[in-house]
Amino acid sequence: MVDNDKEFEPYIPADNYMAEMTVRVIIIGVILAVVMGAANAYLGLYVGMTVSATIPAMVMSIAILKFMRGTILEINISKAIAVAGEALAAGIIFTIPALLILYSKYTAGAAGWANLMDNIGIIIVVALLGGFLGILFTIPMRKVMIEDLKLPYPEGVASAEVLKTIMPKDDSEQASTGGMFYIFSALIIGSIFKLSSSEFGLNLWKEKIEGVAGTGRARFFGGLNLSPALLGVGIILGHRIASLVFMGGLIGWVILIPLVGVFIGWPTSGDYIDTMGPYLGGVYQIWFEYTMYVGIGAIVTGGIYTLIKMRKAIVQGLKEGFGSGDDEGPDAPKPIRTEHDLKLKYWYFAVIAVIMGLLYFYVTNDLLITLVATVMMLIFTFFFTSIAAYLAGVVGSSNNPISGVTVATLLFTAILLLILGADANMGMTATIIVGAVVCCSAAIAGDSMQELKTGQLLGATPYNLQIARFLGVAAAALTVPFVVVALHTVYEIGSPNLPAPQAYVMASIARGIFLGEMNWTFFVLGVVIALILIYMDLPVMAVAIGIYLPFTLTLPIMIGGILKFGTDEFATKKVEFIDKKEEDLSSEECTDRISKLKKMLGNRGILFASGLIAGEAILGVMIAAIVIGGIDLSLIGEAALWPGALVFSYLIILLVYVLLREMLKSMSFIQLKLVIKGMIGDTFNYVKSVGRKK
Repeated sequence: MVDNDKEFEPYIPADNYMAEMTVRVIIIGVILAVVMGAANAYLGLYVGMTVSATIPAMVMSIAILKFMRGTILEINISKAIAVAGEALAAGIIFTIPALLILYSKYTAGAAGWANLMDNIGIIIVVALLGGFLGILFTIPMRKVMIEDLKLPYPEGVASAEVLKTIMPKDDSEQASTGGMFYIFSALIIGSIFKLSSSEFGLNLWKEKIEGVAGTGRARFFGGLNLSPALLGVGIILGHRIASLVFMGGLIGWVILIPLVGVFIGWPTSGDYIDTMGPYLGGVYQIWFEYTMYVGIGAIVTGGIYTLIKMRKAIVQGLKEGFGSGDDEGPDAPKPIRTEHDLKLKYWYFAVIAVIMGLLYFYVTNDLLITLVATVMMLIFTFFFTSIAAYLAGVVGSSNNPISGVTVATLLFTAILLLILGADANMGMTATIIVGAVVCCSAAIAGDSMQELKTGQLLGATPYNLQIARFLGVAAAALTVPFVVVALHTVYEIGSPNLPAPQAYVMASIARGIFLGEMNWTFFVLGVVIALILIYMDLPVMAVAIGIYLPFTLTLPIMIGGILKFGTDEFATKKVEFIDKKEEDLSSEECTDRISKLKKMLGNRGILFASGLIAGEAILGVMIAAIVIGGIDLSLIGEAALWPGALVFSYLIILLVYVLLREMLKSMSFIQLKLVIKGMIGDTFNYVKSVGRKK
């Protein structure tokens, strides 16, 4: 494989062998994995989403290990173990409860799933092997996804920047106080914002603003999630990727949903309408019944295209991963520490396939279904693990549409089983279990890639990170299923107390295919849109994610991307309009100064964005624990809209000031006016040039 990153130097050089995988790190990481998994299991069953534990786990690891004089690589290993709990919890709670819902809600249910505790062994095996597959399949893709493609990996980069700022390389160095100021001030801001806005926190204002304009058939949806973390994600992604994700949101929510309402009609009944009302609920009902499949179709098509493009690199990665590369041999040089991966063995996958085959036969008592389900599990796990790993690199683990790839798995598995004549009961059961393995695998794969990206930047040993992931998965697989059983015993999964929305989606799709209620037209539409994007040479996956994700999530990401672009342009115009004239700079000197300013802004933006992500994520986990403890922190009954909008607007202004404050302090009002005028003029000229091209 060609090394496209020869100039890259990790924070800890490859020849520096500091403490990394130690007993104390394993103990701390396992405890945190159990805590993160338990908290997110409840949160996911209650509100349909989990909180990425990457940065919360890192902050907790720092708090514990820094006082024990732990090294930066020890903290990174502890974090890698801990975050597996949250990821595996997502894989379990998005799928396994669907079997309970099928049994309790529908006449054609999953027989034998009336009591989750009776099936606890099955749940543990599914979670454990699904998680292990997610780690194994990412090993040969590490170089491709991280080194060759150079994807942004927002949370992975953010974690590395926080650790580098807080933890010096050795005792002779001091942590950057300036960087720590940006991180911790932003962390406090993100924490306070989350605590104030969460309906499970102080509930002072709503977490998102959304509404529907128009009556009759002509209705338009708009909304914004007031999330500092999503602003931070947009800053880290940059304006190009952020704008593509936003374009997908426009296609799915601003164009397609109103068109469906006009030509097919707005729904008058459904779960979303019952909970959100006829107008707003109608929008989400159309997304659930129609346009969600457009996003899934686009994601699947984009994933296939991406794998085809990467096929040579993936094959080479597989050869290296299984120790059969062209350069292998007894005299082959050993890889440097920062390139040392766990060697794959074919028997790893053979053992997993045999165990899952026995499990499928135990559940279905049908040899044909067992063989098909086992083969489909392996194929789809590899395929969708690759997609999930890629998507994590584009938009991060928090926004990774794991449910989308799981739905796609359910679609293809159910269709094949239906063609082979499987009855509804056994077919739905086998389909959901295949989907559960893939969901666990995809969730772990996305998080694993974030951890490997952090490790690459820090100079960690990939082998140690991969072993750490296995430990985290094992800890979560042996505890989270019992948490789910306990929650069902207390609150009842599928009831208003614990609605399990993602699992309800999975159950509805499995039932829809076997009972002929599936909407294939819009799935094909997603395929067509993806093919058009591929023909136009646009990054199809970023757009596909935007179609699938709620529009309220894509808009703040776009705002963050615009902030990053705007501050870079401000620095450029300051040099071109002010510095060049006042200091008589040459073109080369201007270019050099612009480059240095953009680098400074980029570093500061990443640090501040990392703090915002960390603050919101940490409070998200803490709030989950508060809810589990039955503590009510709300100060008012009904949260208002306008306070949140005002605070969010102030946060945007504060972000701009933090990034540009040195430049702003050195400029007069006339100079500021000149720079802003130049930025507006450039934007206007760009729009005109695009119009002429059309």
